[in-house]
Amino acid sequence: MRLKTVAALWIAGTFAPCLIPAFQGQDRKQALEQRLQAQYPPTKLAGDKLRIAQPGSVMVVQVNGMFASPLNEFAFLNTFKDGRIKRSAGSAFIHDSRTSREVQAGEKVYLLKTEVKDGGVMLSLQTCFACDGSEVDQNQMGYRAALTFQLPKGYWETTDFAQIQRMIGQVFTFADNGNHSLRPDTDATVPRVAPPVPPTGPVPQAEPARIGLGQSLNEVRANLGPPDKVVDLGNKVIYIYRDLKVTFLDGKVTDVQ
Repeated sequence: MRLKTVAALWIAGTFAPCLIPAFQGQDRKQALEQRLQAQYPPTKLAGDKLRIAQPGSVMVVQVNGMFASPLNEFAFLNTFKDGRIKRSAGSAFIHDSRTSREVQAGEKVYLLKTEVKDGGVMLSLQTCFACDGSEVDQNQMGYRAALTFQLPKGYWETTDFAQIQRMIGQVFTFADNGNHSLRPDTDATVPRVAPPVPPTGPVPQAEPARIGLGQSLNEVRANLGPPDKVVDLGNKVIYIYRDLKVTFLDGKVTDVQ
């Protein structure tokens, strides 16, 4: 009896430390998923899978490469890593290329679900035709896709939430549907910068250009700028401005009219 008790205590002491960190990790994983779902609220659709039952996030696709399959099939699986979207080889094999299609940049999609998986954060999406909740044409075909932002194992323990947001932001932005509560985390109180106050009092006048006898060609150009016309008579040169004529002899001002 005593031997059994000692063995039981040894087993408990051996495995208990392994269970506690796993439980803590699952807590963090769940907390991350809840935070993502709060930041990116899901859109809930009616039974026909086309009409909106509860408004949520509507996203605009920013890059090409994500494939989607018709509603009557499993969602087409895609992954995002190193700035690129790739189709799942399994989905490419299962789904008919004649019925599946690529979701183009600029298209709007409903965000149906956000999940924290072992391999990364997965968004479940569906193309939308009446994203603002207006009447839906029941003859239109909706398409579904899943996109996993690939991350290292155990990322919920080490990856910053802002980093995950930036990854999602590389592929999606929120549609400008007037619901600003769906925007990513930002400081709501953005400081306003007051416009500069114009100076009061008299504005100092610029020094007038001065032309004097004996000045060189370069000095006159520096003061008046390039002339409108130049009359070159050898050792005699005349600069003609709009309301001024400057005469040079051997490169020096001899007359101003």
